Amino acid sequence: MRMPLVIHMAPAVMRRFTGSRLIGPRCCHIATDSHVFFQLYGRHMEPMNETVPLSPSPPLKLEVSNNSSLFASQLPAWSKALKELSAQLYAAPHSGFRRRSAIHALEVLNNALSLPHERRMPYCQSFWHKALAICGNIDEGEDIRSAALLATVLYYGDKHKRVLAFASNVQWLREKRAMSVLREDTQYILRLCIVYVLSSSFVGASFRPDMVECIKMHAENALRVMRGGEALETAREYRVFLYALDWYVAHCGNIDARDFIRRTFDPLVSDKLRPFIFRTDEGVPVEAFKKVSPASILRMGERCRAEGNTKLLRQLFTEVKHREDVDDRYRLFKLSSSLGNMLSLMSDVDSRTQSDIVACCGTSLSHEALAKIGGSSRNCSAVLRVLWNIGGEEAYFASRQVLFHRSPEEALAFQNECGDVLLADRSLVWETALRSMSESIGRGDINWRETLPTALRLLSDAGKNSVFFQLLRESHREDETASLMTASALGQATRRSGQWWRALDVVDMIAACDPPRTTAEDMFLQDACLQTIYALRDAKRWKEALAFYTSFASIALPPIHRLFCSVVCGMPPSSPWEAALTVAQTYGEVPEKFLRTLRCARTPDVVMCASTEGAPLGLGTSSLKSRRFILQGFAEGGHWHHALQCVLQGAEGDVDFSSCVSLLRAAQRTSLGSLPGTFFSVLPDCVWGSAELLRLCLLAAEAHGIMGSLCDALEKHENHQIATEYLSLTRFLIDGRLPPDDKPLSNRYVIYRILMSPLPSSSPAMIRVKWTKDALAAFESARHGGMKAFVQSYFRLHPSCVPKKLNRENSKTFALRSVMPQGSLQECNTLVAVLPRMLAVADKPSGTSTHAYARAVAQRARVGPMHTLAYLLSSSSSGLILLLSSSIPTKAVRLEMKIFLRVCPLGPSSIPLLSTTFYTSYKMEVVAASLPEVSVTVEATCSSDTDGLMAGSLYRLKESVSAEGWGICGVETDEAAAEEGLHVAALTLRLLHDECEGERVMLFETTNVPAWLRQACDE
Repeated sequence: MRMPLVIHMAPAVMRRFTGSRLIGPRCCHIATDSHVFFQLYGRHMEPMNETVPLSPSPPLKLEVSNNSSLFASQLPAWSKALKELSAQLYAAPHSGFRRRSAIHALEVLNNALSLPHERRMPYCQSFWHKALAICGNIDEGEDIRSAALLATVLYYGDKHKRVLAFASNVQWLREKRAMSVLREDTQYILRLCIVYVLSSSFVGASFRPDMVECIKMHAENALRVMRGGEALETAREYRVFLYALDWYVAHCGNIDARDFIRRTFDPLVSDKLRPFIFRTDEGVPVEAFKKVSPASILRMGERCRAEGNTKLLRQLFTEVKHREDVDDRYRLFKLSSSLGNMLSLMSDVDSRTQSDIVACCGTSLSHEALAKIGGSSRNCSAVLRVLWNIGGEEAYFASRQVLFHRSPEEALAFQNECGDVLLADRSLVWETALRSMSESIGRGDINWRETLPTALRLLSDAGKNSVFFQLLRESHREDETASLMTASALGQATRRSGQWWRALDVVDMIAACDPPRTTAEDMFLQDACLQTIYALRDAKRWKEALAFYTSFASIALPPIHRLFCSVVCGMPPSSPWEAALTVAQTYGEVPEKFLRTLRCARTPDVVMCASTEGAPLGLGTSSLKSRRFILQGFAEGGHWHHALQCVLQGAEGDVDFSSCVSLLRAAQRTSLGSLPGTFFSVLPDCVWGSAELLRLCLLAAEAHGIMGSLCDALEKHENHQIATEYLSLTRFLIDGRLPPDDKPLSNRYVIYRILMSPLPSSSPAMIRVKWTKDALAAFESARHGGMKAFVQSYFRLHPSCVPKKLNRENSKTFALRSVMPQGSLQECNTLVAVLPRMLAVADKPSGTSTHAYARAVAQRARVGPMHTLAYLLSSSSSGLILLLSSSIPTKAVRLEMKIFLRVCPLGPSSIPLLSTTFYTSYKMEVVAASLPEVSVTVEATCSSDTDGLMAGSLYRLKESVSAEGWGICGVETDEAAAEEGLHVAALTLRLLHDECEGERVMLFETTNVPAWLRQACDE
């Protein structure tokens, strides 16, 4: 038994577990031995080897549900046959079924189960039960044909132990009755032998000697029948019988049993099949596919999977599918689903092949294979339909995995179409769940809270995050335990909404839950951890991710461990990544791809010098996926030269979007002065046709002050429309040149940067904008708000960008103008400082837009060439704003801002202010406190990032405060929906530029104090 693992957690996290306030660090003991864990918390442990006795015929119940499946109406044969038997039972309740009708019903049940696409449908899962009822109520008693059909239905339903019990007791498989089988029943007795042999191989059972002798006598009898002629069906059944024996020998772990079967039945193998039956070698030529046994094909498939031979595995799958279409007897080996699972899990399978696999195998595929196939856009809808038809816990989580990176609109559409996969209820969606809960409350039902976790789960699945967080408040009750289902839903909503600071709420909820006692609860717990770490990783909150993972590492499954390894790879080089890597290695093996990423980010020269037969490691011999991890490491470390070498040495088709993103990220993060102007001239051609990549090019050029080099490179690629638009933007940012009217713009980022820039001229700048399909669709949805509402929501522009009179002469384009100046600059202390051709600092009052006020500052200060805003403040915020010349590299600027703000706890479980992490990291000091409003006025310090984001920590202030249960108060406290406000009182600028000798430090302060801050200081 493993000893309990002691996990040290921070006081804030620990208090969530204990519900009490801690003074010092404590530890939490979590048992990591699963058997002990389950014994402690009372989970029923199912025995591994359970003997299933042959039970008598179940009660006769042949009702057919009309809502069994989405495709139930497409399989009328079995439904019609069962209804016919129900009619006979209704007409003569004390009589049995007519043999002909019973045989027909068993055949259609058999046919439906033999199809791999429908084999795991909910209605198919009950066919074995119905088959037992039919055979137990046949009028003239059971015969060989019905017994063979019943055994086949049990076999297809994976009731192998029932098959063995049934076959061992059936009278025709006893030695004294072996010779009494009629000629026309030979094929059916062979079918009984086949399913007995195959079921024995699947459960690892050994043959009894008397059963072997009996089966041998039936095989010899079948040979005599075939020699008599006109026994085609018997011959085909006999071939499958030999294949079944070969299958048993191939899968039997007992050497003596294998040799005994081989010696006993080898004389009964024909000369034509002898080279392919009871083979021990695996080498089979491609030309012999049509002759080899199913066991040999399965061995070949497993070898192809181990060797990564996708081409040969695809040929095997095609051959097996053809065999099963020609003769349904081959479906007994379930080869198509086995090979389909192998093929779908290969890394280099195209979406067309995956689509063929889903169309053929459907519900017979594993949930892992379905989730992987559903990752492609082409097969997503088909896989989701298959998962809905399966239903249940595993299908539900597989569908969650398929929709993991899909848009909330797709998840909502799937729920509206298919309902709840977990409960297999097509009518249950988030709206019906809320309506049912509301009706329960209206009736005064005290148990309405029992449906709350399901409603929250459906809301989270549908992407209704705002409604979810509103309803989530109802789930917090001190006298009740929480639900792991709700914790999983909260984790998913946290990731989708980007509100990473709710990670502590997930911890709080998991701590308030009972330990998992079912498989579903285990899955919900793992999903809650996975979703939360994803949210923290996407927000680059590695400290919080490390604390979260450490708390649950002992019970985390491999997917969570791999995700945490990717978090470690994304940690900055200056962070304690080595300690985090040690934590990851403590709880599991770190995959080589992550270690390679870390090496590329920290020691790129060592990686590039390491070679295999002269080829740099990871370049010449690695796959595209491995190269992506290498490039990710180069991007994290800012090693653009190594990243460029890696991209250029790859094959022509391997230069994909993600590789170019990593290359441009590396260029943006490299140190100032290390990126030459020739960088843009050697980029791959695919960069110049992508709007996302061109945006990264512009950010890299702004960071290093090489806008002119980017402009020269864009001029050489004006054949791309998007490159032409970014050329117009680059020229505008350099010298204020506007694009000509005959070249309308369509890219939203380009339009935003041009129109929201602080133009120094008094006349507004006018541009032509092209109508696109997305723009027209957005305009139709916002038609009730007019043109200003459309421009504000779609382009994120200020309402003043819409001209008073729109020119409607050209329906393909429309005109927009630059943001209009706003705010009064009459006070002498409004304009704090002006350095010509370098910067301007002004004091923005609250209630004005930062862009509009910056335009007024640029006009009043007459700053000359183009300037850009260093950071943005909300309209309710006030204080200093900074306009910098566009010729100054953003990486040459380091800002430090002294700001004032009011914070307040969001709930009774909020961490004490002086114990919070943000209070220390932002160097806060308490200025004043207001007891009636429970708010605290603090002074904080924000600074720039090393990546070039000049006001990085300022933008993360709200998230950091919210992460620990606090919020920023609005300026007007009497307003219900007041916007958070703060005041920038001082600004320290450190400038390292070519025109400056060394580092130039400038300090700017404002004497204006907003009313709320003056009032707080007076109190």
